Amino acid sequence: MNIKIGSGVFERFEGYRRAVVLVKGADNRGEDDSLMAKLRAAEADVRERSDLADYKEIPRIASWREVFRSMGINPNKYPPSVANLIKRTGKGTDLPFVNKLVCIFNVISLRHMVPCGGDDLSVVTGDLRLDVASGMEDYVPLGKPDVLEHPDEGEIIYFDDGNRDVFCRAWCWKNGDRSKITETTTDVAINVEGMPPVSLQDLKAIGDELAEMVREHCGGDVSVHILDDENDILEI
Repeated sequence: MNIKIGSGVFERFEGYRRAVVLVKGADNRGEDDSLMAKLRAAEADVRERSDLADYKEIPRIASWREVFRSMGINPNKYPPSVANLIKRTGKGTDLPFVNKLVCIFNVISLRHMVPCGGDDLSVVTGDLRLDVASGMEDYVPLGKPDVLEHPDEGEIIYFDDGNRDVFCRAWCWKNGDRSKITETTTDVAINVEGMPPVSLQDLKAIGDELAEMVREHCGGDVSVHILDDENDILEI
């Protein structure tokens, strides 16, 4: 199994990189008070930032809004995941504790204002690809297992090329249901999306921080990898 990023993605979005944190043998069961405390602290930090009154103009969020516009997607109607997370938190909404890994994603996204998410590797049938959609792929929205949709042609999607199942639509808009992380998930690929102004150094530091949180709260064999235009394939 590999994780691949299509060459067209790098050609179209100069400076894009992805940190992939691979986790094998994680224990994602139960609640974790210390992890919940980190989430609440990250939420409080967001609410205390005066510059987030106009969060859409924060460079790390504005860059993703521009990516969405370039795909023909209205970022106000269909916001990048990190923008939606900041908006919800800024309004005073506490994020729910879904499970430990999901909580870690949310902490990292709030702290660093980058899209972050992961997928259960046990459901993968082929290779995982970030590439341009043909429009024929299948997407089952998160929390709606009986609904079947298809991405728009030309949309950047993250999908399983074995069965054409879309794990995330519009790059980092909304996750699919079939690859969702649950308490029984043990093997996962966690993605941190790095679009300028996030530098390579920034991305490596965020990936290392995320990996250490996983080791602390979930255990398992954890490794960090960087994908870019010179290294676009990761063998799992």
